[in-house]
Amino acid sequence: MFIQVLFICLLSNVLLTVSAENAYAEVFRPRLLSLDNYNEQLDKYWTPERLKGAKTLDITLPSLENKTTSGNGNVSTGPPSSVPGSLPSDNSAIIKAISATGRQVTTTGRVFWQTGESLWSCSASVVSSNSNDLIVTAGHCVYDTTEKEWFINNNWVFIPAYSNGNKPYGTWGARRMMVQQPWISSADYNYDVAFVALGTVNQKHIQTVVGSQGIGFNQPRSAYIYSFGYPVNIDSGDYLESCSGTTQQSQYTQSEYVGQALPCDMGHGCSGGPWLQNFNTATGIGYITSVNSFTITNVPNVMNGPYFGSNIESLYYEATFM
Repeated sequence: MFIQVLFICLLSNVLLTVSAENAYAEVFRPRLLSLDNYNEQLDKYWTPERLKGAKTLDITLPSLENKTTSGNGNVSTGPPSSVPGSLPSDNSAIIKAISATGRQVTTTGRVFWQTGESLWSCSASVVSSNSNDLIVTAGHCVYDTTEKEWFINNNWVFIPAYSNGNKPYGTWGARRMMVQQPWISSADYNYDVAFVALGTVNQKHIQTVVGSQGIGFNQPRSAYIYSFGYPVNIDSGDYLESCSGTTQQSQYTQSEYVGQALPCDMGHGCSGGPWLQNFNTATGIGYITSVNSFTITNVPNVMNGPYFGSNIESLYYEATFM
């Protein structure tokens, strides 16, 4: 775990801690406001009308010709490793039930936040962690590299199993976010990954309520993947959708990009949704090895995602204790 702290600063009510590897932001909650009251405020803010009115934050990058790079760029690799997913430990029989389409229905959800008068949305998934509070999404769903702004204090929430404006497992506010420095400093899409620690709701942790997906690092390329998310081009983003296929080398070349590409017809709204390798279709549990990141203008029906190598592994192992 990296603990080399360079400096800490408070900007716009965001506590930003920068280390040699990772950057964090923590939610600002007034000292006199209890966690229960804070959660109640978040839940009331995100009315069905606001949820359905949120725009999607997705990235489509310009086409780049004459791909020549095929190395690992500045992404380090190492031996394969993984952490398994988990079933919920909550005693509710309803929560423990696995639907016909599997556990991914409850572990995947939508994230929402506001910037000014605008409302935004991405996708995310619960991932196994020591804290039992962790979700994984895309870096651009937590930090704006153009405006140099974190979204954490903008009513940022995760709604697991979101469905047509409904919140079957409640509204979960963020308490801490973490990305790696190359995303902060240069919007390097090899690092378009974020881990977010959520606050508890009714003194329960998200992982104990809905379970979690596993996570894998330095896993084989050209693997069969299931991707999940809430794309607006299918049912207006109101329901969880998926695509599947074998990963291939991305056609994006900038910054020695070594992420992978997946044949997928999901459009805007699925950003941050998980790529699951070794996915068990009976239980809906697999190992997250990437997230939906961006598309390319002249490469239709292909989603690109960062490769979870040793860099993302180090980010995860620090985030798992948040």
